[in-house]
Amino acid sequence: MAAANQTTSQRVRNEAVQLRRRRKFLTVLNRLLIYFLLIVTLLIIIVPLMWAVAASFTRNELVFKYVFPFSWRALFPSDPTLDAYISLFARRDMGRAILNTGGLALATVASGLLISAMAGFAFAKFEFRGKNILFVIVLLTFMIPVEVIIIPLYVIVRDWNWINTWHGLFLPGVANGLVIFMFRQFFADIPQEILDAARVDGASWPRILFQLIVPISMPAIISGALVLFLGSWNSFFWPLVVAPSPEFRVVQVAVSLAVEERQTFWNELMAGAILAAVVPVLLIFPFQRYFVQSIASSGIK
Repeated sequence: MAAANQTTSQRVRNEAVQLRRRRKFLTVLNRLLIYFLLIVTLLIIIVPLMWAVAASFTRNELVFKYVFPFSWRALFPSDPTLDAYISLFARRDMGRAILNTGGLALATVASGLLISAMAGFAFAKFEFRGKNILFVIVLLTFMIPVEVIIIPLYVIVRDWNWINTWHGLFLPGVANGLVIFMFRQFFADIPQEILDAARVDGASWPRILFQLIVPISMPAIISGALVLFLGSWNSFFWPLVVAPSPEFRVVQVAVSLAVEERQTFWNELMAGAILAAVVPVLLIFPFQRYFVQSIASSGIK
């Protein structure tokens, strides 16, 4: 009997050891699979970016020399030169385009944050007739592509004589539905008792918003600023339609000029794309945690 119990106990221990080994093997296998997928994703992102950077430092006739068939030499410049960047600033007037886009983006951010914060506060804390319907309309505005409304929007701007003007460029992008939604979700979490106490002390609604609510809403403000800035910086179709004059040219339009009727200057196109991507990347990295925090809180609500 003792021998049988000992045999059973030994078998149970062996099965437990095998189970732990199997679990450990599956854990290692899952980890290796995750790392493999991450490396593949990284290569899918990094390889085209490296080729674009290399192409921007290559003469136009050599851009595709090692691409078909693809070789690792395509990821490094062939006979490195700065001709693409020099030509981009000389012929395409990239310097003016960058200044135009930066000023336009800053104006959009400043005015857009003001309007979106006030609208989000109203939707979060006030009760008025038609509130839910209006909020649904706000939600629809960032679900519908701008190309759908580009024609009626252009007709309105044209009738107001806003073609080739700065206000025609940035005003249609000031009221951003996504930013209003983020502000509304953030403000909805603020206890109503704080607002009631401020009202009892005689504070007006503008004072409550700008002196009480805004200082504690930095995640929403930074996230909204990023959304507005990136939307303005990456805008191409609307500036191309409403402000075709060279003095109002923005970065994305200036980059597209590398594609001409008879020839495409691929090295200039890549150089312009790299320059246009540098500013958003430099902005996103230091503020990405605020953006993720605001998006996560909006999604949870």
